[in-house]
Order: sequence, then structure tokens, then C-alpha cells
Amino acid sequence: MNLLHLESSGSWGGQEYRTCLEINWLNANGHRAWLICDPTSEVMIKARELGTPVIPMSLKHRINPLVSFRIWLFCRRNRVDLIKSYSSKDHWLCLPLFLCGWPVTRARCITDPLGQKNRAFIYRHGCAKIVADAQVIKKEFIEQYGIASEKIEVIGSAVDLEKFSPNRDRMKFRREVGLSAETPIIANIGMIRPDKGQFNLVEAARIVRQQRPDAHFVFVGEATGGRSREKWVRKAIDRAGLNGNVLMMGYRWDIPDILAAANMVVIASRHTEASPIVLREAFASGRPVVATRVGDVPEIIVHGENGLIVQPNDSNALATAILL
Repeated sequence: MNLLHLESSGSWGGQEYRTCLEINWLNANGHRAWLICDPTSEVMIKARELGTPVIPMSLKHRINPLVSFRIWLFCRRNRVDLIKSYSSKDHWLCLPLFLCGWPVTRARCITDPLGQKNRAFIYRHGCAKIVADAQVIKKEFIEQYGIASEKIEVIGSAVDLEKFSPNRDRMKFRREVGLSAETPIIANIGMIRPDKGQFNLVEAARIVRQQRPDAHFVFVGEATGGRSREKWVRKAIDRAGLNGNVLMMGYRWDIPDILAAANMVVIASRHTEASPIVLREAFASGRPVVATRVGDVPEIIVHGENGLIVQPNDSNALATAILL
């Protein structure tokens, strides 16, 4: 099967990372798959680092007949069987292809509301199927936008179990950062954005260290767009007196080693999150998880059995759960 993925996002995050993993898996398992993205985007840089086949095209505008024609030409030349779009701009650019009979699907990877109901037009009339990351997205589309249930398939995140395993060397990352085997490490993995809740986690870390001064927190991820948000988080760490106890590692490819080193993984997201891949990666690595009630987290975690769930934006509850 030949599949074309399109991602018009300028930034790199979990959605884009998972898209590249999906494409790479397809290519490794007897299919042919490509990614079209904007040549000026962070997606292009990171996708190439992952070895994902990328085709640069300008995806800055929703309506661009020339780009739509180039997509159509690529699909025809490569006998593409299915087109999968991920964001608004690339979906609109594929609308002419759908109207010409090409199978187009639309992924929905966030839980933020669409806003005005007319924004559901492209989902209702511009694709054959909607692939939602979580049941909560499907429920919203059915109840609020009147989209037929049978048009929406729910497919959450997946994990490569050959990379994420409880048997990995837990000391590799600890040696790098100079932490002993006995030091508690609490890991937070995600892009530095307001919806990811890093500020709430910094406050929770301050509370935790009052009882566990030996605890260290590791933040893995970069700010999307400009890097100013990273400076804000660093300032919050400084104000909380946590310099040296909260490590900001930037973007890393060695997430399996970081999870192996961690005693616990915390997902502090405030909203937007649909199907956090780090939740699955943490479970595959045998690590306990504290997570906020966002996206499909309540579908995966049974509170008190395989993890702990707290309400978003509650640093005290987050700290209490970490200390349990």
C-alpha cells in the first residue's frame, strides 16, 4: 500500500514525532509512505534526522492551486492509495483531491474545541474518514458537530517495544548527569508550551522537595516556535530555588534511556493533550505514572491501580501524588 502523509505544522512536537514513527513503521513493513511538510519547518529538520522520507512543499496557505496540483501529481506518479492529513492547512490543500475521488483521511490529535461550528465543514465534507486520537474527540465531534459515528475511527498512540523496555540500563543517563542510583528522578517529557503544564510542575517540585530534598526533576523538550518559553520556565525554576534540582535537557532522542533512569514519569498537561505517547512509553518501560485528567489518560490509567490521576492546574495535588 502507498500512503502519503501531510503535516503543515511549523513546529515539532508529539503529533509530528508520531507521524514520522508511523511512516517509518509502514516503510519497514512492506508499504511505501512519505511525508510532505513545509521546507522551512522544524518538522523537516527532525523528520530527516529520523530517516523519514520527506518531500518539501510550501504549506503556508490553505488555498494554493499550484500546491494542490503538485500533491495530485505526486500521488498520481507514485500511485498513492491513501492520503492522511494532520492539520488545517494541509487538509484544505487536499480538498480538491478528495473532490476528485482520492481517499483522504483527517487525523485529529488534540482535544481543543474546534470553535465555531462552521469549522467542522472540512471534517464533514472534506474527507472519507476521521482518525481521532481519543474517544473524547469522537464524542465531541458526534455531539457538538453532528458528524456520523461511523465516519470516526479512534486510534491511540503506539510504542516500539524493542526500544522501550524495563530491562534497559538505568544508569546510562544517570552517569551522564552525575546522579547516583539512589537519587529519585521524576521525568517530564514534552514540548515547552503553556498547555503542557511545566509551570505547575515546577511549583509541585518545590512542594515535593520540602519532604524529599534528594528528589531531582528532569524536563525533556524544547519550546515550540521561539525559545522564549524555555527562559520563562528557567526563571520559574530559579524563583522556586530549584536550580540544580530541576534539569532542563532540551530535546533528546534517547528517551528510552531517560525513562529507564527515572523513578517516575509525570504528565502535567493542562489541556490539548489527546493521546500522550509518553504515557505508553512509560508503561512499556515499567515506570509508574502520575498524570492529569486530559485526553485519553482516564481511558488508560485506572486511578490507584496502574497509575495516579489528578486534576489539571493543581500543583498541590500533583505534589501529593508524586509523594505517595
